[in-house]
Amino acid sequence: MTLTQLPGGGAVEDRPRNLLRAHAGLILAFTAVVGLGAAAYSHTQTPSYSSVARVMVEPQILPNGGAAPAPDMGTEKALALSSAVAAEAADTLQVSPSDASHGVDVAVPVDTHVLEFRATEATPEAAQCTADAFSTAYVDYRATVDSGSGRPVPQRAQVISPATEPTAPTGPSALLQVGAAVLLGLTLAIGAAALADRWDRRVRGAGRLATLTGSPVLAVLARPRVKGARRLVLASSPESSVAESYRFLRTRVLDPMLPLGSTTVVVSCADDRDREARDVVAANLAAAAAENGCTVAVVTDPPSRSALEGLLGDGVPLLELYDAAGLGPSLHELSQTHDLVLVQAAPVTASAATIGALRQGDLAILVADTRLSDREAVRAAHRLAMEASVGPVWSLLTAGCSPRRAGVRRRDPRRRAVVSAEESRQLARVADEAGHKGVA
Repeated sequence: MTLTQLPGGGAVEDRPRNLLRAHAGLILAFTAVVGLGAAAYSHTQTPSYSSVARVMVEPQILPNGGAAPAPDMGTEKALALSSAVAAEAADTLQVSPSDASHGVDVAVPVDTHVLEFRATEATPEAAQCTADAFSTAYVDYRATVDSGSGRPVPQRAQVISPATEPTAPTGPSALLQVGAAVLLGLTLAIGAAALADRWDRRVRGAGRLATLTGSPVLAVLARPRVKGARRLVLASSPESSVAESYRFLRTRVLDPMLPLGSTTVVVSCADDRDREARDVVAANLAAAAAENGCTVAVVTDPPSRSALEGLLGDGVPLLELYDAAGLGPSLHELSQTHDLVLVQAAPVTASAATIGALRQGDLAILVADTRLSDREAVRAAHRLAMEASVGPVWSLLTAGCSPRRAGVRRRDPRRRAVVSAEESRQLARVADEAGHKGVA
């Protein structure tokens, strides 16, 4: 469904919800926390150094002068890691065999007769000494072997690459750890965002609202996140894009009906969570009608009367507030004396008085909000409104946004005028006191 675009960008075009864009803040924050945690953990780890010594193993020389078989490198590797070699290396290092073997590994490169003794220690010197000790112990152990006949058989093994002192640590790799943590954090964050989006019960767009109600959405209006009388954008920021949106809404909805006689419009919501959005729409729509020269009577929901009075501030010309007590008989009386009767009705699912107002109204507007409304509550409220209302029932969606995006002033100009007047009086008093002192 495509919405009619309101002037000044008051409504937004209905587009599919983008998971990454909708939860970008959560995803980035979670990933950043995981990445920073991994960086901090990596910083606390002790660096390690590795040194490698290489030993060439050649075929044995048989006593009978027969053909020399190729060395079994699997056996030679096991021998290099044996307790016999470890004990000899431990004597050289003057530590226990278990401590000497810790951090030592032996590898055989593919298609070679070479043993690589790799020692990993906390210091470069220890790594070099350990690798040298094990390679030398292996060569010494293999210097002679018993052939089984009592005669020694020489074994040709020699160190071809002595261990060197490493110049840089080989681990832990902070870049690898942080990269893996960021990748893991990003995956978990996207998964959490997908679950949150799956179980999110809010009305996230006009398309979702149209699906819930089974009817077109009248408009999507920006709801600036401001407080007090600044929410009445027709008065606090009359030149803003959101104020122009309410004027366009008045032109589209009310102007075709008002020439036919007094019009009664019921503005309601699904449940108590939507009251804020309902109050903002009701007050600004009423102010837009009054701005066009219509006499407006706003019948207030008693629990929300104080909130609406705070929203209207010092009042709006041609607009009067009435209590909803005795709502039934009073609507007809008000329609005789006002061009527009706007009923700020209680939530549809929680008030029988709202059902009565819907049966007398010419038009019903059900207000939902992208952050406040519950999908199932909106569905139930729209169904009840359709059953009770004698006129059309239109849905309207509000979307919270920053004051800057909506073009709304950060300060109420009326409050600023009061402050400025008070400051002027204080300055005048100071000037008078200074003048009296000068004369004296």
